[in-house]
Amino acid sequence: MIRDENGKPSYQSTTWSTEKLARRAKDMAEGVRHSWTARQVEDEILGPLDGDSTPDTPSLAEWFEEWLGAITRVTPGTRATYQQQFRDHVSSTLGSMPLSQITALDVGKWVNRRKTEGAKNTTITRDFSLLQQCLDGAVRERHVDRNPCKDTDFVRNQIADDDTGEDGVGAFAHDEFELLRERFDKKWHPLLNFLAYTGARWSEATAVAVEHIVAPSTKSPQPKVRIYRAWKRSGVGAERYLGTTKGRRRRELTIFMELYEELRPLLHGKKKGELVCCGDEGQMIDYSNFYHRVWRPAMTEAQRCPAHPPGMRGERVSGLKGRCRDHGGTNDQGKPCGAWLSPGWNRCVNHIGPDPDAVSECDCPGVLRLEVPDGGPHRLRHSCATWMFPGGCRRWWCRAGSATRPWR
Repeated sequence: MIRDENGKPSYQSTTWSTEKLARRAKDMAEGVRHSWTARQVEDEILGPLDGDSTPDTPSLAEWFEEWLGAITRVTPGTRATYQQQFRDHVSSTLGSMPLSQITALDVGKWVNRRKTEGAKNTTITRDFSLLQQCLDGAVRERHVDRNPCKDTDFVRNQIADDDTGEDGVGAFAHDEFELLRERFDKKWHPLLNFLAYTGARWSEATAVAVEHIVAPSTKSPQPKVRIYRAWKRSGVGAERYLGTTKGRRRRELTIFMELYEELRPLLHGKKKGELVCCGDEGQMIDYSNFYHRVWRPAMTEAQRCPAHPPGMRGERVSGLKGRCRDHGGTNDQGKPCGAWLSPGWNRCVNHIGPDPDAVSECDCPGVLRLEVPDGGPHRLRHSCATWMFPGGCRRWWCRAGSATRPWR
């Protein structure tokens, strides 16, 4: 059975010389969810009859380069990312196949192969979406009649049949955020509060310039911030530049008066175009440096209890000689550590004490507990959205309108 363009069913059948060929035809028809005609199934198994002509089509890799060079609504960085995606995840399996020969079965097998390789479903979804867009273009250019991606049973972002769909990043409660913020140097508080109370992305918050902060006035008594731009890359590993926000959505947000007062000192002495949240010399704050040198140490400290510190690495053993690796010591890459033992210890000086990322296991008050993994500063964007949900927004706005500050 197939369906025409109006959804009306049409029943077709084929006859085969052997049971093996008949079963293969049945599996193929079911694999494409009965979207092929009987003639298409026969041609796929037996090849076209004499006198038939199958139009030559480019390989997927050839078409991808042509398609990528023609799409217009992507940034140079996105274009470079698409190229790397296709090269690393698609080309080796499907790239050499002519467009007319790629079936839903091929796409399904490719998806399953990616799963066995250990790829996360979010990654597979991005790759699948890229392949589907590329093949949609092939349909528009009439290289193929139908996109095989649309005949698969792939479900975007589904981890397994029992996937609950729960977010893997998580969010902070108000008191958790306040507890964490106190572990940071105070110079980072304006940036952290900006991320948490505007919901801006990191690339947007660090791109806000002096003129994007709108002071309160008689006509508009509430201060505002304009999210008009974000940091982009022109290619993988390339320098960053200022471009449009994700989805090209420019927005103007009303902010707390307390947050505005906290940002005001960062505006003093700066000219139009200069960044509000920036490094000591006015430069862009690099996300990777901030995450590894500022965020992670503060996050770890917030999860440690003074009364119940995490376990120590190494033990006091007098008279030992040799290297750290002789007693199980490893370096940051997990390889045997070749440093000499510290006198009186069975570890070197760098591997004495708690692991840098170790946290306490107690439930004492004042110790941060995370039900899902860290997630980095992006967790603050999720937190802002959570606080604005029904039940959470009441406290959020109440705190904003109270006589006390919404943060300590």
